[in-house]
Amino acid sequence: MNKRLIGIGLWALLGIAGCESTPATMDMLPATLCKAEQPAATMCQPFVGTLSSCKCSVDDYAPRFNGSKNDTWPSCVSDGNAFVLFGTSTPGASARTLAFVSMGTKLWKNPAIPSAVEMTAARDEYAIANGIGSRVARRQDIHYPEVPGSNKFACNDLTVAAQNPDRCAGPGKLKPIIDDAFTKGIAGMKPVVQSARIEAALLWFFYLSSQSEVWTSSFDNAADVDSAWGYLSGTERSKPIGLGLYFQQLDQETYDRAFDSVLAARCWRDLDKDLPSSCSLFYQRAASQVDKAFTRGMALILRDRIGKIPTLTGEAQEAALNFVNIIGLLMDRAARAIDPAKADQLKTSTQAATAAGVNVGQAQSLLDSLFACP
Repeated sequence: MNKRLIGIGLWALLGIAGCESTPATMDMLPATLCKAEQPAATMCQPFVGTLSSCKCSVDDYAPRFNGSKNDTWPSCVSDGNAFVLFGTSTPGASARTLAFVSMGTKLWKNPAIPSAVEMTAARDEYAIANGIGSRVARRQDIHYPEVPGSNKFACNDLTVAAQNPDRCAGPGKLKPIIDDAFTKGIAGMKPVVQSARIEAALLWFFYLSSQSEVWTSSFDNAADVDSAWGYLSGTERSKPIGLGLYFQQLDQETYDRAFDSVLAARCWRDLDKDLPSSCSLFYQRAASQVDKAFTRGMALILRDRIGKIPTLTGEAQEAALNFVNIIGLLMDRAARAIDPAKADQLKTSTQAATAAGVNVGQAQSLLDSLFACP
């Protein structure tokens, strides 16, 4: 029987699940679901096609596979394979994703060389109150240790951010790139190159953001889990925009696994509504699933841009190289965590100063090896 129904029945029998229950009492119920299920037919959703060699896991949340009935996650709100908001309104992250798309039409997807007017308009969209820029200025990379001390949001302090650029990746690494690119682009200094730099830095911001929002949902605001979805696509599975569209255009299964992962995060928050979270089991599972799928997606983006370098000339080629330099440097941590020797080889190409220094075949092969599965 469904564990949720068992729990509700027990609370009803005990006479303490009535309308007069306090929020704290009601919050205790989901914690009883912090236990992996063992369904009669335990299976995981197998990979197919070019990813058929990848291994699936019953620990992954799999809403596309028999409605999650065969994995080890209890029944939850995500089993319908659609994202159901935790909060009462669409998260601001969705608006930031839309702003990113709008900026792209003016800059990196502009068929013409972006003008000073277009660069300025894109900067205004970026800098709007509570817009992308406000979040870049505080975004953390949760792969690195937290800043020492009790303040989990210490990266909001620019002095702290400068001292901890790895953890405080938004203000420490991304903001300087974006600010410099806008300044140079508006001044007419290679606006195609500057547009590519902005695109790369913002894609990395969106990559970090979904993971960071799952983290903050565990202790600060449970509704931040909605933002993890908003930063991926902010819409239904079949119609992604922003980062989700980049993933989908390069590999449908990687995108689907990324969407599965944000549904996993929402499932965890359905099973465990406590703040701070009381169920580390499903939090860790969801966070790991998000990390693996999103990192594979970023590797595909890098692989694609590396392949474009020899097909381009002039400023367009320089723009592609700058894009690869930025994403490649930021991907180094993930690559090094898997295989330091391969990370060193990959870095030789991704940090090349000229297009001739990029060994396209080797770099793509290394990415395929390091990040084979979402």
